[in-house]
Amino acid sequence: MKSTILFITFLIVPLVGISQNSDELILKIRTEFQRINSSNQLETVELFNEEFMEYRADGGGQLTGYFDNNNLVKITEWVGPTYGSIITESYFKDNQLFFVYQKENKFKDILDSSGEWIGLDASKEETKFEGRYYFYNKILIKKITKGKRMFAQVFEQTKFLEHVNSTAELLRKKRKEKNK
Repeated sequence: MKSTILFITFLIVPLVGISQNSDELILKIRTEFQRINSSNQLETVELFNEEFMEYRADGGGQLTGYFDNNNLVKITEWVGPTYGSIITESYFKDNQLFFVYQKENKFKDILDSSGEWIGLDASKEETKFEGRYYFYNKILIKKITKGKRMFAQVFEQTKFLEHVNSTAELLRKKRKEKNK
C-alpha cells in the first residue's frame, strides 16, 4: 500500500508543477497581449486582397501588421467569405508567436413568415466560433474554443505557423518598401 501511494505521488507532483508552470506562462502571455493592444504608438502596414491572398474571398480581405519600432508585434487578418467574416489576430514577442485569437462570424439568417430561410442579412453578424491559442517556443500549450466553425476546419499547428510566418514576411517586406 505504501509503495502504491509513493508511486502515485511521484506521478502527480510533476503534473502539478507542469500545470502551475503553464498557468504562469498564460498569465505572462495575457499581460503581453494587453500591453500590445493598449499601445497607441504602433506603426501599421496594410495589404489588401491579392497582395496576400491566393484566392480572393467574396468580401475581400485585409492583412494589417503592427510594428513596435522595427519589431512586428501583431498581425490582424480579416477575410470576408460569402457567409460572413473570419478574423485572426496573431501576437509576437521577439519574433516568436505567443498568442492567436480567431473569430468566425456569420451573417444573420433572414427567414420568411413560415420560418423558411430566404437569405442573409449582411448588415448583422453573429459570432459562431472563437478560438484562443497559447504558444510557447513554437508549441501550442493551451487551446480554448467556444462555439462551432461554419465548416469542419481543424486547427493544424504546423500549417498555421507556416501561414503566420509567410504573412509576417509579406508585412515586413511591405514595411521595408514603404520606409525607403
